[in-house]
Amino acid sequence: MQVLKETTAYRASLRERIIEKAMQEFSMHGIRAVKMDDLAADLGISKRTLYEIFKDKETLLLEGIKEYYNRKREYLFDYAEENHDVMEIVLEAYRMKVEEVRSVNPAFYQDLIKYPKVTRFMKESQEASRTAFLDFMNRGVEDGYFRKDVNYQLVPHIFDALGQHVLNNSLLQQYSVEELYSNFFLIALRGFCTDKGQRAIDKLIII
Repeated sequence: MQVLKETTAYRASLRERIIEKAMQEFSMHGIRAVKMDDLAADLGISKRTLYEIFKDKETLLLEGIKEYYNRKREYLFDYAEENHDVMEIVLEAYRMKVEEVRSVNPAFYQDLIKYPKVTRFMKESQEASRTAFLDFMNRGVEDGYFRKDVNYQLVPHIFDALGQHVLNNSLLQQYSVEELYSNFFLIALRGFCTDKGQRAIDKLIII
């Protein structure tokens, strides 16, 4: 029984190490540029062991994306619980996204769309969080930060379209993250903010 527990604990620890290493490499070089064989060698494990834990690269990538989503969600939930107001939460999520994009090779985002299980998970996650998003935006309306005359069901589609345009036109390779987010996303955000919300952006945003 003790040996079984130790083996299970080792596998769990190894699984986390594989995910951490893989996501580092994917982020740095792009997903397609990273070979499973090279990951096994870098981790000092056999290819057989790697494939016993993750049957292919897409499965490994999917688990890494799930962990990233969970960590981000938990962080923002904890941040919100610290009595931050709506605009502080929005801009903290914005800051996190800017920092992410700064440190990730644009090839990573371009490669993501080539993995259907991953894109399906991301789409399902967005749909699952839609009710919580609308509740959050309504809270912003009640607090006077967001306008009342906006259909907030369309807002996620606006930001998705902007992000897709950036990727489809390789704009991350032509412009800095600061330029893209200031001219695309911040302008869109300002569009559904009240004067109070726009003042909060000017006060809080630091790129």
